Amino acid sequence: MGKRECFLTTSLMFLTAVIFHAPASQSQTNYTSIKPGTVWLADDGVHIDCHGGNIIYSQEKNRFFWYGEHYANPAGVACYSSSDLYTWTKEGIVLQKGVIQVCERPKVIYSPSIDKYVMWFHYDNSTYTLAHLAVATADSATGQFTMLKHFLPNGHQSRDIGMFTDTTGKTYIIYSADQTNLTIRMVELTEDYTDITTNDVDLNTHCEGPGVCKYKGNYYMITSPCLGWNPGRATWYMSPRVNGTYQNKGDPCINDINHNTFNSQSCFIFKVPGYIDAYIYMGDRWNGYGNKNSQYVFLPIEFSPTGALQLRFRESWSLEEVFTPAVNTKAPRPVQTLRKVADKNTVYDIRGRKLSASALNSSISAPSPKNAGIYIVTPSNGAPARIIIGN
Repeated sequence: MGKRECFLTTSLMFLTAVIFHAPASQSQTNYTSIKPGTVWLADDGVHIDCHGGNIIYSQEKNRFFWYGEHYANPAGVACYSSSDLYTWTKEGIVLQKGVIQVCERPKVIYSPSIDKYVMWFHYDNSTYTLAHLAVATADSATGQFTMLKHFLPNGHQSRDIGMFTDTTGKTYIIYSADQTNLTIRMVELTEDYTDITTNDVDLNTHCEGPGVCKYKGNYYMITSPCLGWNPGRATWYMSPRVNGTYQNKGDPCINDINHNTFNSQSCFIFKVPGYIDAYIYMGDRWNGYGNKNSQYVFLPIEFSPTGALQLRFRESWSLEEVFTPAVNTKAPRPVQTLRKVADKNTVYDIRGRKLSASALNSSISAPSPKNAGIYIVTPSNGAPARIIIGN
């Protein structure tokens, strides 16, 4: 074989190796179902690195946003977005860890009263002796978040945290409190979600990884035992009041042979919009310690005819096959208090933001979903003032 033929053959062999052994991170990845405990790639082909967090839904953007701990560099809190809960796009790192030694269990919520996204998380030092609760805010779902403060909630240590918004609109942080996570406490947030109140109740349960939901008037909580990064046998609780006495109901898992919540630890319960009583158990499979390649165990929560909460492992499942679609999937927006209007010739929204001058003409229409709320309108032509309620 001549040098030319040898060179061409070698080149072809190299190209073949490149083509057939290209890294998975270069391929597009799309899913049509959730496969608990398996490697879950984002649409760029890279493993989703988003642990211990929560999911929220933006009606305005018609997208889900998933927040969680990001272990690869740069470390911090990551955000992924999706239109269907199956295929996710990485939006980036929305809170840089920076000088924060421990940033765990981030939970994000949108605050309509200040038009910001609010993040709560466990803030600590390297020895886990600080045990603070921290809060940060951002102007958009994809950040960047700016730290406001970190502190001991009402004088208590705080480590693992959960978040729950009641049908009343009140939101609570559920946190593993005091030394060695002695108990679970539930504290109500202020109306804008950026601070806590003194409504702080001891639920008298020695556990961590709390997740709360509401079903048919009762409140349910799932927790894990205090085993650090290791999976353990979950416990579910029920109470007729959000911050009342939660009764221990035992292990919610069906056919869990190893009694370790299908090798996972709870972190959040997500209520799926557009379906009737649809809740997803969000669990982490830490593999002994938090790392970027840890998997996720997302399972539909079932309720028995007697109201018992149950978890059943499924190798693959979709929303359509396990949940019942709601007849009307568009939830009405809550009516909020009208704020004082200083300039009688201008239109302001409920947060005091000045709207465009075109809104002053006599054919004014309802506000867009982005600015939906209550408006007072005083046209410049002297016509009577009107109140507009957006949908």
